[in-house]
Amino acid sequence: MNDQHSLFETVLVPAGQPAAVLPDLVHIGQGWRAVIQDLAGPGRRWLVTPWLTTTHADLLEHVQKGDRLLIRGHAGDFLKGQSDLNAVRAFQEWGVEVYRLPNLHAKVYAREQDGSGVLWLGSANLSRRGEAGTPRSRQLEAMSGPHPLTGAALTQLESLWRDSKPFSMEETQREVERLVQEREAIRELLLAQAELGVLALRLSFKVLGGQFTIPPNWLGHANEQAQRDRVKYPSVEFIDPESNLASRFRTFMRAEKKKLGDLLEDVPGTGGLYVLRLEDMPKVKTVLDDLARQAQQRFEKELRQERDHLRADFGRRFESAFQRFLSEASSHVARTPQDAARQATLAFDEYVSRDPFGVSAQFFIPLADHEDPSSALMQAMQHVRERQWLL
Repeated sequence: MNDQHSLFETVLVPAGQPAAVLPDLVHIGQGWRAVIQDLAGPGRRWLVTPWLTTTHADLLEHVQKGDRLLIRGHAGDFLKGQSDLNAVRAFQEWGVEVYRLPNLHAKVYAREQDGSGVLWLGSANLSRRGEAGTPRSRQLEAMSGPHPLTGAALTQLESLWRDSKPFSMEETQREVERLVQEREAIRELLLAQAELGVLALRLSFKVLGGQFTIPPNWLGHANEQAQRDRVKYPSVEFIDPESNLASRFRTFMRAEKKKLGDLLEDVPGTGGLYVLRLEDMPKVKTVLDDLARQAQQRFEKELRQERDHLRADFGRRFESAFQRFLSEASSHVARTPQDAARQATLAFDEYVSRDPFGVSAQFFIPLADHEDPSSALMQAMQHVRERQWLL
């Protein structure tokens, strides 16, 4: 058990306590602003947040010298805007000690005084998005508190602090600059090897491409053993490609894809791979976004009506694949085929409930293979370049 996990166990009230005597400590739709009133006052504040971007005066006015702020502190976090060096600097200027812990994920806000105090925990980072956390804000948050800051919880916080390292502004700035230089070098390398003005697109549709792979631990295999032995575990499509729904969906997609006209050049022999002109990418994105909306409007009701049948069909196909694998591997398993099928159908439920008609469109720079100018990708790239010259 790691320190971040055990910290939560030390502050939550045991489940056996009668609900009637418990205050309502769960606040769904509230961000870090909910904790401010409990951070005010004497003592030392603990601010544990992977990402930090806020410099809100309502928060800074309560911090003081000796308070502790723990963040992830990755150079990439600052480069992506998930954390802000100016925000870190603002807390340091108020005398707050700032440390970094690379694997930090917990969000904990506490004020200790004389070995006790108050503690909040939840989902909200000290970020602009995490401030309000309401359903109408950009990010829905949930917080839990105020809890008593017990001696055990304080010990866990102290342990996290000991496992962390001081945050150095100068060192982090150098890391960010080095990361920028590395990314620029990679970009220049790709551009130097790419056919300028040409992009590749890998296109897939979730309802046709989603599948579930049997986890190694269901067969009693450790992940390390599976990697070492290079075992190929069977995968089963959530929606049978031969089902009526899948067939109708493919027909719909073929018709809708005609709207792209000459914007995409198929790469022969590689399903779902296309080449396009760089300047056509915004048009292609617009058409694909519209295609996803049209698919949802047309097939959402149909999927809902057929869900039970499709779920049962997936369960049968999964159990059959599981049994076939067992007959070939003839080894001890941690789950029976029937139990595994029941667990797999839970994955099916999650799959069909999360944007099943989404379109996956991955644009990337195709690298020119001058050693094989007759390859399908090179030929498709050449056709696109020829269209550029004609325009």
